[in-house]
Amino acid sequence: MKSDPIGLCFLLMPLLTLSPSAAAGPIVELARRKADPYGIPRPGPDERHVPLKTSFYMELAVSKDAAEGDRVLANSVAVVLETAGGERTELLQAGGRFVGGYRGKLFFRNDRRGRLRLAIAIDGGRPLRPATTYSICVTARSLHGAELPARQGRWQFTTEAVPSVYRLSFRVSLKEPAVPWHGGFFTGFCKPSFCTSAPSRLESYRLMDAVRRWAPKAWSLQRDAWLTGMEERPSLLPRNLPNVVRERETRRIVRIQRASEGDRLVVEDFFGHEQYGIPSGRPLSEDYRAGDEVLIADGTHHARAKVLSVEDQGRCVRVTPLELPPEQWKLAYAGPLPKRDNPNAPGLFPWGGCYLRKFRPPGTPRFYWKRLDREWDIVHKQFRRRLIVNFVDAPSELSVDGRPWTVPKDYPEWHSVVHRITSHLIERYGDATLDFYWSIFNEPDLRPVFWRSDWTELQKFYDYTVDAILRAFEDHGYDSNRVLVGGLELGAIFGPHLKLREFLAHCSPRAEAQGAIERNAAFADRRLDGKRSRRVEQLCRKFGGRGSPCDFVSIHAYNRSDVMAAKLIRAKEMALDLDAAYYRDLAINSHESCPSWAPPPDPAAADSYLGNGYFPTWCADIVRRQLQQAAVDRRYGFGETILTFWPGPSTNFAGLNACTRLIDVDDNGDGRTDRTVCVAGPILHFLGLVAAMGDRFWVLPERSVGGHVVSGFASRTDRDIRILLYSHHPLDTQSRSEASFEAQLEIDSLDWGPVEVLEYRYDKDHNSYFRLARRLRDGPVPHAGRGASENRRADFSADEMAEALADLGHPEKARRLAALQRLQAMGPDARPAAGALAALLRDTHDRELRS
Repeated sequence: MKSDPIGLCFLLMPLLTLSPSAAAGPIVELARRKADPYGIPRPGPDERHVPLKTSFYMELAVSKDAAEGDRVLANSVAVVLETAGGERTELLQAGGRFVGGYRGKLFFRNDRRGRLRLAIAIDGGRPLRPATTYSICVTARSLHGAELPARQGRWQFTTEAVPSVYRLSFRVSLKEPAVPWHGGFFTGFCKPSFCTSAPSRLESYRLMDAVRRWAPKAWSLQRDAWLTGMEERPSLLPRNLPNVVRERETRRIVRIQRASEGDRLVVEDFFGHEQYGIPSGRPLSEDYRAGDEVLIADGTHHARAKVLSVEDQGRCVRVTPLELPPEQWKLAYAGPLPKRDNPNAPGLFPWGGCYLRKFRPPGTPRFYWKRLDREWDIVHKQFRRRLIVNFVDAPSELSVDGRPWTVPKDYPEWHSVVHRITSHLIERYGDATLDFYWSIFNEPDLRPVFWRSDWTELQKFYDYTVDAILRAFEDHGYDSNRVLVGGLELGAIFGPHLKLREFLAHCSPRAEAQGAIERNAAFADRRLDGKRSRRVEQLCRKFGGRGSPCDFVSIHAYNRSDVMAAKLIRAKEMALDLDAAYYRDLAINSHESCPSWAPPPDPAAADSYLGNGYFPTWCADIVRRQLQQAAVDRRYGFGETILTFWPGPSTNFAGLNACTRLIDVDDNGDGRTDRTVCVAGPILHFLGLVAAMGDRFWVLPERSVGGHVVSGFASRTDRDIRILLYSHHPLDTQSRSEASFEAQLEIDSLDWGPVEVLEYRYDKDHNSYFRLARRLRDGPVPHAGRGASENRRADFSADEMAEALADLGHPEKARRLAALQRLQAMGPDARPAAGALAALLRDTHDRELRS
């Protein structure tokens, strides 16, 4: 069998920093990020086995001490290749001229911190010399005269050996015991939004469903954005969060008046209260009494106070003086109030506002189910997918400070809310909920981004939440031992260095670790007497109040294949080191994964998702590494992984992680979109084939050839033997290496007669539209509502883009409007401005600018 350089086949029988400098005064800096798998610059410093037809990508920016408005001049950049023997090849000359057969583009982009960067992408030219060390030399200066230091602008890489056909042999012995796997490999996906299926994903779901007809486990699991999320602030893309719970007593504060006898809060019903079954005009005296402790919160500020008196007639609550003066509270809504219900994401929810909430005693939860039911009826009832139910935090309505990503103000109230939500799902979806994952948290190790409390409170939050889930199942007649609870959903951005030990030690009834709280918080809370689950009661009574049920942990992975596999293996290793008996069957899942959640705008990154073979072999290499560890120790054979698709369906030929793409079609050549077609990506069917392999495997050894890993695994059904062979070059995200492999496969103990061999090959030339997509991507694309006579200019320079981006942040509205018009005229070439546009939408409430 012969395989392409980055490809595979089935037989039936792949943190950004700026270079520091000691130079005095502002300089131009080269951005650097280690390849994992996408790096900057590319090829990276000291990288080996670089394909001979590599392209080049780098980013430049002025240093932080540069004057405001300074930027790298695109026309100043020059790029040269040199060898030790003195051979010199110009790629890009100052003035923006590509030479020597090279082509490319220069464009500005904003990084995540809002800094303006000049990106340089170069392709073409003659193939490089094999097994040769090259130096890249880059020169550049800024508008105000800062320069790129020579040492920063120079680095080396070494090319691969002469591409050859490498002959390898593998042997599968069916006499050897197969490796069992409990779970699945890339069996579904995560989308970081909630009620967004109906408007944009149904065609993709139908294509997934077609695969499931012959591979039932494929595309069978889905994780949405957090169940506890509420829409409180404007966002660039609609997330349509569930907004499940509010309290009956909550009011919106419309005015704060200072008085000597205490601050006077004038209130009204919050917008949308009727959706939760809360009557309008409810007397304040029914909800607030003198001595009650209350929380005043506007999403930025918060304060607690005591109620002094209540005036029903004046709709006023008088409280002890607030530390913050009235003018500093954000009383107004953060945007216009919604007027029309969206049938695809029902419910009307305001942005912003300042609220008066009960604190001690807490309020009375009221629920809104329509958005939750709308989305999960599609996902589960219509498309039969299992769900990952994700309780990540106390919703701001119930939290200790009126903001998300933290603990509840009252744990028994939180326990009752989790019980009610779980009960609702059980009553709606019945026995199928036993196959759901019930997961707690989202990347708390990245605090304060997704967790604004400490690790002690995290353990308490887990105990209460898990107990409430399990008790809800028991109250509906189910055996809670069958319910899959766990989570953490670690961000794990430091590779196999996982913040997991304290949590695992706490959940274990025997293990000890610094930072682990000894007793189960829900079991220790006498307020839950008579309300706890039998599963928790039995565990804790047996071990003196210690232990918390944990059936799985989830580790997020946006890395090279070897790094992702190492993180999952390390998580199980840590669990076994702490308590081998308790964690013997612990599943190590990954509910978010792909080569990168935010790849740079490097064409090589885009190509890796466009069907060039990289994405499928990335998956295959992870699966094989997990199976290899399970072959050594069967306790590692538990877990399920899914991919991240983000932020929505990939459109046309953009390089986004998705299994389908929506392609605009111009039927009559007038430059307008006449229809949109949803097309399957190679990964869709490839993972169907993986899922169809079953759950018992034989693992092939790993062979390393240059930068490639060549390996595979096999399985057997009643009718056939299924073998996956792959080659994967972790850093060749463009699949440019021309090395290829011939594999001789020997199968022992095969007592069949003549056999039929059916091969499915996945690379840029097989089961892929990659080459056609590249041509279409790099050519004109039809645009809705734009005719041929309205085609955009094709001669926008990178410096014009930089001026438009600078004007987006100008205080004068007229300058910002003019910048928006210039970006609109650029059409697709304005994509690098997405970050700046997102910041503008986030920071402005001006309707003219937002429209």
